[in-house]
Amino acid sequence: FVSATISPIRDAAGHVIGASKIARDITARRKAEGALRKLSLAVEQSPSMVMITNALGEIEYVNEAFTRVTGYTAEESIGQNPRFMKSGVTASEVYAEMWRFLAEGKSWRGEMTNRRKNGELYVEQGIFAPLRQPDGHVTHYLAISEDVTERKRAEIELASYRDSMENMVDARTAELDEGKEA
Repeated sequence: FVSATISPIRDAAGHVIGASKIARDITARRKAEGALRKLSLAVEQSPSMVMITNALGEIEYVNEAFTRVTGYTAEESIGQNPRFMKSGVTASEVYAEMWRFLAEGKSWRGEMTNRRKNGELYVEQGIFAPLRQPDGHVTHYLAISEDVTERKRAEIELASYRDSMENMVDARTAELDEGKEA
């Protein structure tokens, strides 16, 4: 790829007597732009929620999955601290552990219960990581998470069903033992 600039060269009377041509090879720049475009599409179209905050914890970016899951638009979210979605259900120790890991420059994985814009609770499972500049300085934090509410509900229902079945088996076994003794 080449970027060209062509300018007329004029004589004292203003007549065009030639042209000045400058050409630059922009192949590397076009490749970098293509890679950046691909990365941007991957983040924006990811099925996982993606949120980026600055070092102060103010949201600078959210993707489409975030807006779909939380109900908050990008405009409503940007500039806010993510705690505006806190439900009060997640133990404060979870947040303390997360910030301890991040302060140590480590990634943290975990779950927290948040509140959607419509007031519904949802369980978010994710990984939260510091983003470093080339000199190692942390300037941002990245959160990639998923809404696991339905999976958690299914796990609870399955555990309840399993407990119910175990109780039924225990009761039936006791009845059979009584019948056997009789």
